[in-house]
Amino acid sequence: MKPQWLRIGGYWYPRGGIPIDVFWQSSAPPADLWLPDQGVASYRGRAQGDAIRHLALIGNFLPRQCGLATFTTDVWQAMRDRFPDVQVDVYAMDDHPGRYAYPPAVTGTIPQHDLSAYLSTARTIEASGAQAIWVQHEYGIYGGPAGEHLLSLLDRTTLPVIVTLHTVLEKPNADERRVLEGLLHRAAKIVVMAERGRDILRRVYGANPRQIAMIPHGVPDRAFVDPETLKPRFGWQGRDVVLTFGLLAPGKGIETIIEALPAIAERHPNLLYAVLGATHPNLVAHEGEAYRDRLKALADQLGVGDNVAFIDGFVEHDELLDYLQAADIYATPYLNPAQITSGTLSYAVGVGKAVVSTPYVHATEILADGHGVLVDFRDVAAFAREIDRLLSSKRDRTRLAQRAYDRGRTMIWPRLAESALHELEVAVASRPRRLAQSAPHGLRALEPNFAAVERMSDATGMLQHSIYSVPDRRHGYCIDDNARALMLMSAMDDLDPVARDKWTTIYASFIQYAWNPEARRFRNFMNFDRTWCEDVGSEDSNGRAIWALGVTARDGKDAKHRDWARTMFDRTASLALELGSLRAQSFAMLGAAAMLETSPGHELARSILQRFPDDHLALLAAARRPEWRWRWSLPVRRWADRT
Repeated sequence: MKPQWLRIGGYWYPRGGIPIDVFWQSSAPPADLWLPDQGVASYRGRAQGDAIRHLALIGNFLPRQCGLATFTTDVWQAMRDRFPDVQVDVYAMDDHPGRYAYPPAVTGTIPQHDLSAYLSTARTIEASGAQAIWVQHEYGIYGGPAGEHLLSLLDRTTLPVIVTLHTVLEKPNADERRVLEGLLHRAAKIVVMAERGRDILRRVYGANPRQIAMIPHGVPDRAFVDPETLKPRFGWQGRDVVLTFGLLAPGKGIETIIEALPAIAERHPNLLYAVLGATHPNLVAHEGEAYRDRLKALADQLGVGDNVAFIDGFVEHDELLDYLQAADIYATPYLNPAQITSGTLSYAVGVGKAVVSTPYVHATEILADGHGVLVDFRDVAAFAREIDRLLSSKRDRTRLAQRAYDRGRTMIWPRLAESALHELEVAVASRPRRLAQSAPHGLRALEPNFAAVERMSDATGMLQHSIYSVPDRRHGYCIDDNARALMLMSAMDDLDPVARDKWTTIYASFIQYAWNPEARRFRNFMNFDRTWCEDVGSEDSNGRAIWALGVTARDGKDAKHRDWARTMFDRTASLALELGSLRAQSFAMLGAAAMLETSPGHELARSILQRFPDDHLALLAAARRPEWRWRWSLPVRRWADRT
């Protein structure tokens, strides 16, 4: 008996088959969609109602030379091959505008540090007819602190977004946390490539488990071959070849393998350790090829120079696969235990290599259950022992390679394309619709209540975030919130005097402690253990602190707090004259205006007010357009610009 059918996104599934967040019952699909022998995840057709026909893909792209560019290019090719009816527009992140000759697949480029380009790209995507956006996220790719320019792009589109995270930091700094939490807030689905990524998102960032999908890194679909058939192409006939591939840089652990070579070569004199890949462009810019030269010197010093071949270059896709298939063993001696994604490791597993690796996150998952060999970080003796063991037994080596190849069949690019398109179509299908709102009638405005602010505060100051009404101490404190709270103390007339004195003193104390006299700036973010996350806070936070001091000097209910605020203003407010952000300047001017109201002869406050208005008016004139009623000094509006 055939099951009842559910349509989930653009796919048909038997009812009760796969747990999913958004689903609804629909009429039965065509008979040829029922494939009980192939499992629930198999399908021959896609439901037309929510099928994706047009997609925007954002990330690096070849010929830019980095792992993310290779991945995004492979994703584009996989979507094109698996779903030829889906149009995929590529928007390539560009670190050196004009350097790369992008192929026709690239619809547009986004210069990394040009915020206006992000905003114009958002408009282009909106107007293109794309139904969804797929972002490849890696730190260092997008402009702004920790890549926050990407958030500006996403804020200016109404399309559903899924984000593939290539790095999930377990110990982010304040900017990294803020950006990733921003992505969690904006994305319909977050994709990770390892189960550990799912765990970190839930544990460290408080992500909703239903928002997270795990889709393994894609791998090429190649036949399993004997390495001996390909070795002659590279002049490796008669050699036992161990290969490491990737952009060359410290942290890859190449030294560990080189130091293990003398012990291995003693039993396998025909050993060749092939190190394939160009030096990382950022490292080349800093020190040229000095790192590669140090590795060569180490091999010569150990007497194994003839057993190491450095193949310098960024090889094409098919040539890379030939190199991988010609090797007997693939080694990843990486030193970062938190590395959550390795495309090179995925490729090695995909083509069926016996792998010896350090136990970083991705390796522990993909090589688990006997699909590879794990040895400890920097353990030269263990690498020597395990490589020797595999080179000494072709049977063991081939058996391990076959197991890796079998696992790789579940990761080939067509499977990734199917999984990703499924998530995109679920996102489109579950996209919320804006409902018409009617104005409320007969509702009485609530009186101000300090209880919520008090609940978010402790003896240190006001905490940043909460989960419902419970303060979330993981995020600590910031001067922005304490400056707002300090101004609130002057604005609430009916607050109990004892409570007002207590909390005004606490918020004032936080601002006072945030002042860094050496840097002549306020700090912003503080951990819950009262350690600062930075030496200098953002310009906005500094401007807001000056604002709070001016307001407290004018409106503070107690003379002791007014006197304190005047003293702090005199000590710190000169920083306002150096602020470059219009919004931060505006905050500081509000504080200076308040100070002049209470101290009309205050020269520093007057200087601040005289410093910026002409610049603001000039920018307003430049930003105006005849066809717009535009009342702001820049071509875009952002948070708190109304100031």
